[in-house]
Amino acid sequence: MKVSTRTEYGIRLLIQLARHDGDGPVSLAGIARREKLPHAYLEQLVGQLRRAGLVSATRGQAGGYQLARPAGQINMADAVRILEGPLLEMPCAGADNLEACDRPQTCSVHELFQRVHESLDQALGSTTLAEVAASAGGPPYPPAVRKRRVAEHAARQAVEAAALARESAPTYAGATTTDS
Repeated sequence: MKVSTRTEYGIRLLIQLARHDGDGPVSLAGIARREKLPHAYLEQLVGQLRRAGLVSATRGQAGGYQLARPAGQINMADAVRILEGPLLEMPCAGADNLEACDRPQTCSVHELFQRVHESLDQALGSTTLAEVAASAGGPPYPPAVRKRRVAEHAARQAVEAAALARESAPTYAGATTTDS
C-alpha cells in the first residue's frame, strides 16, 4: 500500500495546526517553510480540509488557519478519507460496500482485503490528531541510524525465517532431534 503525497502533506499540515492550537491562526507560509512543503500545494489541501470542516480560516494581517475543532476529536481515519478518499480502493472493501463486487462466484481475496480494510480503519480510527501531534517529531534519522535500523530489521527477519524453516522441516522416521 502506498500513502500518497497528498495524504502525507495534509497530515503534516494538520499536525502543525494541532501543535499551534490555542496560539491563534497560523500562516500557511510558515507551515510550508517549517515542513519544507510547497506553499501552493498546501493551499489546495487546506481548502479541502476547510470544506470538510477540519480547518477554519481567519482573514487579515494576523490571519491564517487553525483547527476547527480540538485535535483530540479528529481521528486519523477521517483525515485520511478527507484527503485521499476510501482507506482501501477496492470495490468490495468496507462494511458499507460488500455488495459492490460484481464477481459471479465467491471471491478468493474478499476476506483478506476485508481484514486489511478493518485493520486500517481500526488503527487509524483509534488514533487522534492530538496523539500524532504529541508523538511526531524530530528531524529524520541520520543515514547511519537508518542503515543500522535496516540491518537490525534484516537480522530479525533472517532469525524468524530460520525458525520457520526449522519448524517446517520434514522429520524422518527413526530420526531424533536434539537442541543445541
